[in-house]
Amino acid sequence: MARLSDPLRRARAAVGMGDFRAAWDVLQQSPEPVQESAEWQLLASMAVWRLGDFEKSRINARIARDCYRTICDVDGEMRSENVAAAGAFALGELDEAEQGFSRARRLAEEVGDDLLAARCANNLGNVHFYRGDFVVALNAYSLAVAEFEKVKFNKGLAEAWHNMGIVLRDLRQLDSARAATGRAVDFARKIGDQRLLAQATCSQAETFALSGETQLARVLVNRGLEWARKQEDKLTQVDALRVLSVVDWKSGELTAALEWAAQSKALADDVSHGWMMAVGDKQLAVVARAMGDDDRARLHFVSAARGFEKIGSTGNAERMRREVGRPD
Repeated sequence: MARLSDPLRRARAAVGMGDFRAAWDVLQQSPEPVQESAEWQLLASMAVWRLGDFEKSRINARIARDCYRTICDVDGEMRSENVAAAGAFALGELDEAEQGFSRARRLAEEVGDDLLAARCANNLGNVHFYRGDFVVALNAYSLAVAEFEKVKFNKGLAEAWHNMGIVLRDLRQLDSARAATGRAVDFARKIGDQRLLAQATCSQAETFALSGETQLARVLVNRGLEWARKQEDKLTQVDALRVLSVVDWKSGELTAALEWAAQSKALADDVSHGWMMAVGDKQLAVVARAMGDDDRARLHFVSAARGFEKIGSTGNAERMRREVGRPD
C-alpha cells in the first residue's frame, strides 16, 4: 500500500542518495498518469542531468516548473527553476541560466529556503566563471560558502570550495587553489559522496600537475576517472581525460597528451556540453603547439574561440583569438 500511495518514493530516495541511474530506471517504470505529474518531471530532470542528457533535463524541468506554478507551489517552482537553469547552463545558454538561477534565488529568499539560496549563489558563480568574470565568481562562491556553513550543508561546501579551486587555478594562484581543492576533497570524503570526491580529486590533480608534481597528479586523476566511470558521471569523465592530457603535456609525453585530449573532446561532443567542448579544443591546441604542429593548433584555437563565443564566454573567446594571432 505504501508504494501505491506514494509511487515516487523509490525514485525520490534514489535521487536523494545520488543513484541517478537507478532513479531513472524506476521513473521509466512509473505508470503513465504518474509520469504526467510535476514531481515526476522534476525528479526525471535531476536524474537525466546527472546522466548527461542536458536538453531533456531542461525540458523536464521547464514542464515541472510550469506545473508547479499553475498550482501555486512555490517550493516546487523554485526547485524546478534551478534545475532548468542548470540544463541551460550545461548547454551553454548563459543568459538563460543566469536568469533562472537569479529567479530561483529570489524565490528561495522569499520563502526562507537558505539551502536553495546558497545553491543558487554557487550556480551563479559558475555562470560568472564561464563568462570570465573571476572576481564576481569568487564573490559568489564566497557567499555560497558562508550560506552553506550557516545551514551546515557539507555537500554544498564541497561544491563551492571545488569551484573556487578552479577559478584560483585559472588565475594561477596555485597555492590558494591547492588549499581550496584540498578542502573540497576533505568535505566530499567526509560525507562519502564519491561523485563529488571524483570531481574534486581531478581538480586537485590538475593543480598538482601545473605545480610540477605530475606523478602525484597522475595517481589522483586516474583514481578520479575510475570513480567517475562507476558513477556514470560523464562530465567528470570528460574533465578527468582532459586532466590526463595536462599531466602528460607537463611531463613531455605529448603523443599521449594529444590522445587524452582527443578522447576528452569526443566525450564532450557526445554530451553536447558547450564549455567542455571549447575547453577540449583549447587543450588540443595547446598540445598541438607543443608538438610543433602550428597549423593544427590554430585550427583548434579558432574552434575553441567559436565555442566560447557561442556560450557567451567572450573573455575566453578573445583569449583564444589572441592565441591564433600569436607569433610562433
